[in-house]
Amino acid sequence: MLSSCSHDVYNNRSYLSSHDFNGKKLAVLPVEVYYTGVPAATTDDARTEENATSLSTQTQVEQTFLMHTSKHGAKKFQQQVQMMNSNQVNDRIKSAVPDLRTAWKMAPDSLGRLARADLVLKVRLVRTRYMSEGLARGINTGKAIFDAVVNTSTNGLAFTPRIKAYGIQYEISLIDAKTGTLISSYINKPEDDKNGNSIEKGNELMAKQAAVYAAAN
Repeated sequence: MLSSCSHDVYNNRSYLSSHDFNGKKLAVLPVEVYYTGVPAATTDDARTEENATSLSTQTQVEQTFLMHTSKHGAKKFQQQVQMMNSNQVNDRIKSAVPDLRTAWKMAPDSLGRLARADLVLKVRLVRTRYMSEGLARGINTGKAIFDAVVNTSTNGLAFTPRIKAYGIQYEISLIDAKTGTLISSYINKPEDDKNGNSIEKGNELMAKQAAVYAAAN
């Protein structure tokens, strides 16, 4: 009953075959963001950074979809929808909740109805800090020197794995705001993240391979 259009993005083809979303409104919800692992700041500072990342990532998702639409045509399986402005989405949600952070834990279909959207993009980002970027650079520099010495002395190719300062778990889902049904989704492999590239990759894959083709409202 469920099939995917690629190895990266899941599409609920059976649901799409019986639902028409052409011309409907799509909203990117406030992004759920958590910074975990080795702390780099106080709890209050971390929350401030999480909130700022939430807003910037929300805008990034919206712009990735619009940029893709400006440069590419729709796939045969994609339905054309109207992308709502994220500021308008946030204003409508804030009129009903204490703050946008409160909205992170609310059901996406409920938030979609508050935003007066037909479809929503729900995003969750968890950034796990392993060490400072300076320390990671120092370790990797040492590894590069070691590899150079070993390769010179053995005439072989031996490389030790590079150390990452942090990794990101990134999930993005397209959901029907009327029924709460999952339509499309992408979940990265955190171990493959290269210091944040999962965000850009996930957004681009969803814009290219998910069930909707979004234009500005």
